Amino acid sequence: MRIIGAVAGYFLSDFFFHIIHTAAAGLKAETQIDRIGAVGFGILVLLLFMYIAFRFFSSSFFQGFIVATGLFLSFDIIVFHWVFQLHRITNGPEANWLEPILVLGGILFIWFGLSKELSQGKLQSKAM
Repeated sequence: MRIIGAVAGYFLSDFFFHIIHTAAAGLKAETQIDRIGAVGFGILVLLLFMYIAFRFFSSSFFQGFIVATGLFLSFDIIVFHWVFQLHRITNGPEANWLEPILVLGGILFIWFGLSKELSQGKLQSKAM
């Protein structure tokens, strides 16, 4: 179940955080506020999916989802955005402070998901 959660988390994160040319219902994010709002909207939708994963699926699925989201945020931004400079979260100066925040958030997600999964695994092995 945790593998399914990890795969689902990765693809949902990929879908909602690549919004460099954001266009929704004919709207285009052209100003800095629009671009930050588009990223904020993506974060809200991702949080909604995290809540759904937490509420309706097993804890292993949820923790896999959290780890995959964290891996995507940190690895994708560091490797593809910073090292290879293929694209940015947005095409404005707000990416200079937004991307490091998302990398730190991704690292926290990885730590949280792995620590919860490891602690549950230790508790289950002691119960047996």
